[in-house]
Amino acid sequence: MRLLKFIGWALTHPIDFLKALFLPGWAHNVTILLVMQHADNRMRFRIGRSLFTLFRTGMVADEEPGYEINAQVKGSHEVTREFAKRTNGVALGSIGENLLGMPTTAHILGGAPIGKNADEGLVDESFAVHNYEGLYIIDGSIMPANPGVNPSLTITALAEYAMSKVQSKK
Repeated sequence: MRLLKFIGWALTHPIDFLKALFLPGWAHNVTILLVMQHADNRMRFRIGRSLFTLFRTGMVADEEPGYEINAQVKGSHEVTREFAKRTNGVALGSIGENLLGMPTTAHILGGAPIGKNADEGLVDESFAVHNYEGLYIIDGSIMPANPGVNPSLTITALAEYAMSKVQSKK
């Protein structure tokens, strides 16, 4: 149904469609609203094949049992439509989320939990991997949850903290 609505819109508004998605200078004509949430959404990643990897080996995401991942953040479409109305624009969304109902993220976080020992987590409070001396994990995988904002500065702060804990060799 979503795909048919999109095709219908593209056919009835060909200039808007081309200006927003294909014609040179499209970035000048487009305002992107990024809507983030801090809901506990989880997915599993694995190396495999799927339609989205064109059946080549690549990273494939699967649902985490017991967690529902919605492609649409509640209220986001309404805000986007209102913004488009006020700016004489056209409200569009990403192909994956709006046409295919697939959630997307730019910030894959978690997967390397912090714990006192290897039974409780992958890394210690200094982000050193348990039982692997000299190996540290210092990226978004040490963050236990999405903070609801771009995590780059938080990851930077955590990296600085981790580096302050590394003992210099003399």
